[in-house]
Amino acid sequence: MSKSNQLLNIEVGTFKRQGNKLILELNHNQFRYDQLSELNELKQADANFLQLVNVVEQGQKVVLTYTLPDKVRSLKELPQENKAIRSAIAKEIMAQKVVADSQYHIALNPANLWYYPMQHVWYAYRANELMPYDDKHSNLAKYKALILFCLTGTPYERLLSNPKEALAKHPDDYLQQVAKATSLNELTEVVNGIEDFVSYHEWQEVETAQQKTKQRLWLSVAGVAIVAVLAVGLVHKSDERKYQSLANQNQAQVTRLKYSNQIQMALNNHQWSKAKKAMQKANYSETRQAQTFLKYKQYQQALNVDPSQLNKIINTAYDNKDSSQVADWQLPTKATSKQKDQLKLEKAIVNYDTNTLNNQLSFTTNADVLLRMGQAFLAHNDTQDAQTVQTKLAGVNSPKAKYLKALLSLNAAKKEVSDAQKKLDDANKIDGKDKDKDKKVDSAKSDLKNAQSDQSAAQDKVDKAKQKVGA
Repeated sequence: MSKSNQLLNIEVGTFKRQGNKLILELNHNQFRYDQLSELNELKQADANFLQLVNVVEQGQKVVLTYTLPDKVRSLKELPQENKAIRSAIAKEIMAQKVVADSQYHIALNPANLWYYPMQHVWYAYRANELMPYDDKHSNLAKYKALILFCLTGTPYERLLSNPKEALAKHPDDYLQQVAKATSLNELTEVVNGIEDFVSYHEWQEVETAQQKTKQRLWLSVAGVAIVAVLAVGLVHKSDERKYQSLANQNQAQVTRLKYSNQIQMALNNHQWSKAKKAMQKANYSETRQAQTFLKYKQYQQALNVDPSQLNKIINTAYDNKDSSQVADWQLPTKATSKQKDQLKLEKAIVNYDTNTLNNQLSFTTNADVLLRMGQAFLAHNDTQDAQTVQTKLAGVNSPKAKYLKALLSLNAAKKEVSDAQKKLDDANKIDGKDKDKDKKVDSAKSDLKNAQSDQSAAQDKVDKAKQKVGA
């Protein structure tokens, strides 16, 4: 079957590739929407996802159509690439943190991912609460299976239930660490180590080849591939662009490998300016530079490089319990007025500037910002304004609105527990001569127990809602 007619299976259905279109047909009974327009939010552009250009009903089917970038490849083809490309793509997948950063349920099946060497990865299907999605496995299990697939080519579906299956044919210490990782952060560190290890050794091989042949550096990497192309007769006039593309790809790979060690050393030594210069020489995109700095909690450095990542940088700071640092951030001169306005609002949230928060509430449509505003009001016991934020958030992002609503309920439950505890304390202080003291104490104990039960139930709802928004 030609690539233009690929069939790719994920948990909820089968993609059909038709040229630069990717089509997914799903049974209507898998959805829970009242109106099809409730799925339109998935059309919002996101750099990490293929663009969803159309959602229609056709009989008993719901058809989703995505656009594929030029020359993009299905991740199912990744095992055919060399180690440097496979490890680089694995590293990029972990660096993107799409599950943590997205409000949606994202399929991590390789059939749902697309890539272009060396560091570009896109995801296709993502689902809101009204759409079908796989919830049989944890995100950690899915990421382990995905990374092991990238590195070994072992089928993803089998790795989901038994990640150690990949180790039988590939007895490698790094792969053992992948299978044993107990958190996504630990898995990310392991994958970074694998990529650094592979990059270093491939660069060492490049230098050795250079010394032996005295040829240009990129030929030492590209030579074998180009000879193979020549051997099968592909280099005709009509194929010159393929030849040049291959040469360019290998040249870019050599450049990246050459500076990989410099970048890592600078980062390890906290030499941020030097690291930035090395990344620029290695042709890192601004987005990747920012992502690299974020791994080291260098939020200001990330902002300086790519202010368009402001929302992601703020989310990361909150995840790392570093929200207090937001007050000191500055945007570079290339930042847009919209980005500058958002940072002012984010500082107002951290500093709890109620005038700014109330003035900007009606103009704010960013779900992450609204959630942070609501949480700030709650943290200062302003439940009325928090409720106002929750009402607006319900029209912007349902999962985050439900999370804030759960936080409001938990806040109310905690107050009930506090009031019940005070009543019990007061009952215990009643003079022992009061013949009704025991009854009052028992009644207060019962009320406290009920309040504590309500608080526990409210906490469970918060925990479940929190998982759905990745907070």
